[in-house]
Amino acid sequence: MSTDDDSHIVRTTPRRLGKGIAIIVGIMIIGAVYGIMNFEHNYSIPPPSSKLKPQVDLKALATFERTAAAPSAASTGSAAEQQKPTADVTLTILEGAATQGNPDYEPKELTVKQGESILVDNKDAMPHTVTNGEGPSDTNSGKIFDTSIINSGESAVIETADIEPGTYNYYCTVHPYMTGTLTIEK
Repeated sequence: MSTDDDSHIVRTTPRRLGKGIAIIVGIMIIGAVYGIMNFEHNYSIPPPSSKLKPQVDLKALATFERTAAAPSAASTGSAAEQQKPTADVTLTILEGAATQGNPDYEPKELTVKQGESILVDNKDAMPHTVTNGEGPSDTNSGKIFDTSIINSGESAVIETADIEPGTYNYYCTVHPYMTGTLTIEK
């Protein structure tokens, strides 16, 4: 548009502005309708850039579930119970621990003698860890002990033979609000 003044500012009329806004709103509505109509399809397919690989061997899991569902008459417990490692002391991750505010570790303050092994038993439906440190920002986090991820119903063992006597804070790397203390005595 040219005007009598030599200003280089482009001016528009309210009618043109209204048409522009109507076009933008229309495109947004069409996109929303398309997104809602195809939500289930779009949600079920991971993005193509996903490099996630399954961590579980599905064939082995199916075999395990069949043998656990139909134990032999001579067995005294489920296959999962028979495969649990043994230890001197048990630290339990309680059911519902992933919900902030719920009880998480039992006992919250664990005391063991140096050299004893600790069985960490995950009774929750979510994966957890027992990792030394104050939290994720602690530079020494995981340098003394770390169970790595313990899936629901699984266990891990912490060996204390090489850990110096003292009191150590620990937390869950997946849910950092889950905390406790481990005291190792001579």
